[in-house]
Order: sequence, then C-alpha cells, then structure tokens
Amino acid sequence: MSTINKFQDLLADTDRYKASLYQFYLDLSAWRQFQSTMQLGWTRLRFDAANRRQIPKERGIYVFSVALDPSNLPTHGYILYMGITGDDSAGTLHSRYAQYLGDLRRRNGRPKVYLMLERWRGDLFFSFVPIPDRRMSLSKLERAFLSAVNPPVNERDFEASISNARRAAF
Repeated sequence: MSTINKFQDLLADTDRYKASLYQFYLDLSAWRQFQSTMQLGWTRLRFDAANRRQIPKERGIYVFSVALDPSNLPTHGYILYMGITGDDSAGTLHSRYAQYLGDLRRRNGRPKVYLMLERWRGDLFFSFVPIPDRRMSLSKLERAFLSAVNPPVNERDFEASISNARRAAF
C-alpha cells in the first residue's frame, strides 16, 4: 500500500469518525447529588407512534434516551433530552408525545430536537413520570435534573452556573 493511499484511508476514516462524534457531559458527583422530593418511578417505551396510547394524559417529566435494545452489548444508553409538561399549561405527557411525533412527521420543530428524533429513530426511548400533584413544581425539578445530567440536546432551564459555563465553553 502506498503512503498516499494510507493517508487517504486515514482521512476517510477520520471523516466517518467525526461524523458520528457527539459530546456528552459526565459528572458522577452531580449525578449523585441529584435529589427529588418524590420517588420517581420511570416508565420507558420505545419512541414510536404505536406507543402513543400508552402515554398518560397527565402532567409530568420525561426524557429521551438513545439505547440499543435488544443488543448483544451490555445494557447501556444515554439521556439526550429532558422536559416537563403541564407545569404552567394544560399540557400532558400524551399531548407532548404527540407533538414530537408530529414534528418528526412534518420534519419541523427545534433543530436539535428534530435532529435527535430523526438521527436515532428506532433506537430512541421516551421515559416518563406522571406527576399529577400540582403542588409540586415541575420547573424546579427540571432545573435540578438538567444541572445534574446536562443532556446535550437541552439548551435552556439549567441553573445559572451551568448555563454560564455551557455558553462560555468552546
């Protein structure tokens, strides 16, 4: 093999590698410090139209995660996005799920969210916790969760110190 071919292969391999390279935040001490005033019993479903009926018509919190399931690899995945619905509106987990399906079908919505929905189609999971008690502030829970996990698709609602650091990092 000539030196030219060797480096052309290296360039092509590097381009393929960089095309699939995503940055994730991993701070185990922040994860350990995350606290919730209530027990969070998560339900996890593959994100697709067939599972829409299983999403409750209640307010709550949700996350999108990417995972290979089933897989020959050990169980693993990563939280890409976290949101709430119904804190300041009549929105429900069910209606929010439907909005994401609609954005995917119409090919619109927030660019990072659409990219997540399309890029990991088939390997994307929607996990949720209904929280019907209106005395519980979903916004406060969201801010604490986002600051601990720091999902890459979220852009707002972090604690000030995290927001400032994210904007300053390059």
